[in-house]
Amino acid sequence: MIALLERQDLSKGHLVFPSADVSAIEQKALEVYRGWARGRLNQVIALQMGRGAEVLQAISVGLVIALLVNRSDSAERAVIRWDHDTPEGKQIDKAIHAGAERFASVISGSRGGRSAGEQRLKGGYALSEARRRLAHRLAVEPDSKSGGERLYVPAEHRDEVVRFLANDLARRPSLSLEKLALAFDQLVKEFRSIAGQLAHRSMVFERAADTGTLKKQLQEVFSLAQGKGSPKLGDVINHDEIG
Repeated sequence: MIALLERQDLSKGHLVFPSADVSAIEQKALEVYRGWARGRLNQVIALQMGRGAEVLQAISVGLVIALLVNRSDSAERAVIRWDHDTPEGKQIDKAIHAGAERFASVISGSRGGRSAGEQRLKGGYALSEARRRLAHRLAVEPDSKSGGERLYVPAEHRDEVVRFLANDLARRPSLSLEKLALAFDQLVKEFRSIAGQLAHRSMVFERAADTGTLKKQLQEVFSLAQGKGSPKLGDVINHDEIG
């Protein structure tokens, strides 16, 4: 546009552009806008495929792993989330975030003890970021009985989510298989210590055997993603006996 203006005679007080020049400008503008739109779309796709420029926050990874540990992979075993301002909402938010906090502290050395306002399943950053990356693989559905919402990883996407999380964790250059195992064990220990807050609401579904299998799956995919090959059964690292 500037180049076109520079070629015009401005002394007449008004300009009339040839139709060919107008068409060329419109085409150029469309190409620029298309590039911007495609760039944003490509960024979203990359994030959902685990190829974004930044890895998923450790607290968000821990939150999803906590759901998997709880076997919340169906609507029947979902965690119900309420508004954080309600007593039920605060109790459930704290119970689910506890393990995620421990996981994040081991993985990235991030601070624990986030404020109650940050530890929320509804409107909180950790879950919002996880949903942004996992999209339809992390379900949130209205629950007519409780008035809240059911939060779970649909069973058909469970293995895909495990692979996504393990591959994303493998992108952290300083994270080792041993450190991942320790973080997982700490998450499970913290989850179990506070699970009583969910038990009386019939929202605890964890089983030791399934938790052990989940840990092995994460470790196997993590090792493959780092190019070290899948660990043999006897090589899977256990810091705390899960069972």
